[in-house]
Amino acid sequence: MTLIWQSGDVPFGTEATRQQTGYRRFAFAVLAFLLIPPAVFAGFTIAVDPYFVWGSPSWPGINVVRPAYESKVIIAKPYQVARLHPNAVSLGSSRAEVGLDPRHKGWTPGTVFNFALPSSNSYAVMLAFLHAQKHGAPLGQVVVGLDFFAYNINFPLASTLQEQRFDESAVREFAHYLDGALRDRPKSAATPATAGDWNEALYLAVNADVKAALLRKEFKSGREHFELAGRAEGRKGATVPTDWDEVGYLQVNPDVAAVIKEGTFVNGYHHWLAAGLAEGRLGGFRPVDWDEARYLAANPFVRIRIARGEYRDGYLHYAAIGRKQGLRGATPPINILDRLLLQYPTLSHAVYVASERFSLLFSTTTLRDAIATLRRQSEPADFDSQGMRVWHGQEAVLDRVGGATAVIHRLQKAWNPMLVAPKMQYCFTNPETGMTTFDPYRFMIRKAYAEGTDLRLFVTPLHAVVRATIEALGLGERYAFWLKELVRINEEEASRAGHQPFPLWDFSAPSSITTEPIPNLGDRSPMRWFWERSHYRKQTGDFILDRVFDYSGPSRAVPADFGIRLTSANIDAHLAEGANSLAKWAAQSELASNIAREAGKPSKFNQQTSATCW
Repeated sequence: MTLIWQSGDVPFGTEATRQQTGYRRFAFAVLAFLLIPPAVFAGFTIAVDPYFVWGSPSWPGINVVRPAYESKVIIAKPYQVARLHPNAVSLGSSRAEVGLDPRHKGWTPGTVFNFALPSSNSYAVMLAFLHAQKHGAPLGQVVVGLDFFAYNINFPLASTLQEQRFDESAVREFAHYLDGALRDRPKSAATPATAGDWNEALYLAVNADVKAALLRKEFKSGREHFELAGRAEGRKGATVPTDWDEVGYLQVNPDVAAVIKEGTFVNGYHHWLAAGLAEGRLGGFRPVDWDEARYLAANPFVRIRIARGEYRDGYLHYAAIGRKQGLRGATPPINILDRLLLQYPTLSHAVYVASERFSLLFSTTTLRDAIATLRRQSEPADFDSQGMRVWHGQEAVLDRVGGATAVIHRLQKAWNPMLVAPKMQYCFTNPETGMTTFDPYRFMIRKAYAEGTDLRLFVTPLHAVVRATIEALGLGERYAFWLKELVRINEEEASRAGHQPFPLWDFSAPSSITTEPIPNLGDRSPMRWFWERSHYRKQTGDFILDRVFDYSGPSRAVPADFGIRLTSANIDAHLAEGANSLAKWAAQSELASNIAREAGKPSKFNQQTSATCW
């Protein structure tokens, strides 16, 4: 039988091909619909790069000024260092961040980055050093600004600083070093909280109807009500359970401690019964399946936080911040991936970094900050691409608050950063664990000697009014001890490594720079060498780097009295001369006299006289 195709007929194979082509086009359209928006989102975010994370160039009118960077600087800088692989870095607190120029001609050739982080204590500085050392290409040179406040064990880490952003092996190495160093050090036992005894105030606070019954004379006391009726009714609040951790609950929930002080609650257990249980608050009762060893093994940096005295154990760390951060090890592994991440910390660290980078790329906050970056290009810049806080608009900011003098005079009302809440005491050591703030300093120096890093150390320049404040607060002896320990440890580690000690300079002593006249109150004129009482200007930082690098330029000369290299041979004479010079300056300063008078008054901002730690 012969088949004859009529005009317009379509062979079956051709129709199937057209259907397949249509399906493919539809699939590609759906795929494009799903992928193009996030691709555009990511492309826009990377191009604007509001946090300097991705390395996009600075285009005039687009992203030269990056106003959102300041709020993310502690998050962004570790990722910048990992990307840049710098040959040299500067480290320290915001003082070094403001004052040390990575473009100074004394730096070693190559990429230089200002890796100073705001509010850095000695531990944070060490973390930054180890991270830069791991990611350097190689790291040839480091300049570290040393701050007295940073060696107070009570000075907290910035809330946005998370060890997971830093090199995982470096953190693990320090945790291991600390385990050995603290093993034989003397420790004082923490005072356990009492529990289990009858608590009349708690019972009446928890059971308001019983309190009302007492007022009606129906019962003689809460205890009588409990014995006659409350026990049978299963009333809470008769006693604090023996397994309740009052100190831990308040440590994890500092807002609860505040309302207890106000009298809203009798104690932390009362708060937990009234509100904390419903709010899902942790810290009071430890889960029966909690494995402390597993959590600390999975998160070695938690051991460091415990040694610093921030948390008494791993569970309290988890209850305070570990749960929010999604740290592993709190519960047994439930699948193969969990087991792998627990077994291989490097893999777990990589997952964390990838997750945070993803959030820095795809989030409404990032999009909002990228758009704000485009809109705010007419504003003065606070930072440059090399990590330096350039503060182009800071003069106007100071003028709005009354000038540098107004900021300096506020010293008479609060003693931050020397003394910080809640303890308002300065101590080098956590007596419960034996850790001191010199441990990170020693480990940093030891690693520098081991890796052949050119490390140069200096004590931050302080205006004489700040040095006078330290003396007035009763911290002068500790300041002298601090300087001596910096020298001793540096020379001790040099001898251990068979090297000459790293250069250690002191710029904090009274000099023509640090005794710069302070304008009268009401005079908003800027100071030449300092922004205010805490931060020194770039011009001062240039002098520091000139001295540290032994560099001399045609446009400036370092004052002869600014900076002295410290050794064990000259430290005692240097301290004596500095104390004499400071006393002479303070005797002629009305502000120093006012500060000394205020510092001597009983105050909730100064509890140094009751400090039992050293």
